[in-house]
Amino acid sequence: MKVKRYITKDVQEAMIKIKSELGRDAIILHTRKIKERGLKGFLKKPLVEVVAAVDSIEQNNAQPKYFVNSSPVKQNIIEKNKSSNVSSYDINNINKEIDSIKMMLSTVIDNMNKNSNTNNDGVLQKYEKCLMDKGVIKPVSDKILSIVRRQISISNENDSSIRNALKIILKDYLGNPYIISNNSRKQNVIIFVGPTGVGKTTTLAKLAAKQTIMNKRSVAFITADTYRIAAVDQLKTYSEILDVPLTVIYEPNEVKDAIEKYSDKDYIFIDTAGRNHRNKELLKEVTSILEYVESPEIFLLLSLTTSYKNIEDIIKSYQFLDDYSLIFTKADETSCFGNILNAKFITSKPISYLTTGQSVPDDIEIADIDKIVNMFVGD
Repeated sequence: MKVKRYITKDVQEAMIKIKSELGRDAIILHTRKIKERGLKGFLKKPLVEVVAAVDSIEQNNAQPKYFVNSSPVKQNIIEKNKSSNVSSYDINNINKEIDSIKMMLSTVIDNMNKNSNTNNDGVLQKYEKCLMDKGVIKPVSDKILSIVRRQISISNENDSSIRNALKIILKDYLGNPYIISNNSRKQNVIIFVGPTGVGKTTTLAKLAAKQTIMNKRSVAFITADTYRIAAVDQLKTYSEILDVPLTVIYEPNEVKDAIEKYSDKDYIFIDTAGRNHRNKELLKEVTSILEYVESPEIFLLLSLTTSYKNIEDIIKSYQFLDDYSLIFTKADETSCFGNILNAKFITSKPISYLTTGQSVPDDIEIADIDKIVNMFVGD
């Protein structure tokens, strides 16, 4: 077992160091505030002392060489025995004592955690309620809070420490946002998929406008959404405003020629028709289009006004996609953002953008992970 003491400005900094050096399985044994000695210490803000422990540290998915079927202490004794006259009987007794000590330590730590969880689970109840009030499903809430329990002692006295730890865990869980590639060495083909009414065409126009207006990149539109006349007219309007060429395709194999036609463009944005996610036959058209596109960037759009059950069904219906990122629309129309965490839990895919209205190109933003976390456990 490795035990390490950290002295930092606050618990959040300590948690980052513990997670980095000891890993997710580390257990917090002790926390307290300490002051430096002398007049300087009296005037300064108290520091935080955190003592953490972990059974073993894995690096590169392999144990260090001194962890070979035994503890470091036991291995050291065995090595020393090679050059000494200690009998195997004595070594066996020492090994038994070491194993006994390890078992006692493990029992003590388990009891500490058990007592802490039993007596102080009420402290986490408000955070559980906060998550679930925002629409986070129980399996996701339980997973997140179980990590909190493992990493920090739970008590009413360190409520702010729990909140900070929860923020760190949520940020790690959500990961970094994925944004449209800015690789000028190759053509970037962007495909938007999702159910009907989710806002694919408007979102496509917002992102395309940012590339043309702000980044001064050349752009072309391709639409396969010929099932709704209004959808073609809408994209045609955007293409005229942005001075961007548009091609309408009626069969999936036409997309290849359309892409070759725009070989001089930096970005090609492809709009697919909204589909009833329960109709597998209609979804085949998306699969057929993908067969003619080499290395596209795919975005699955989900509305934050959609119920979790429907979100789950939509994600399952698009499980034929190997690699994609998530865009959440209509963030301005709801106060329940739980499906951001729920979708991340189901898909393990990166979150990219959130749309916050109908204005083109303004009402879209790169997913701000800090902002999303504060939606759940803000100060």
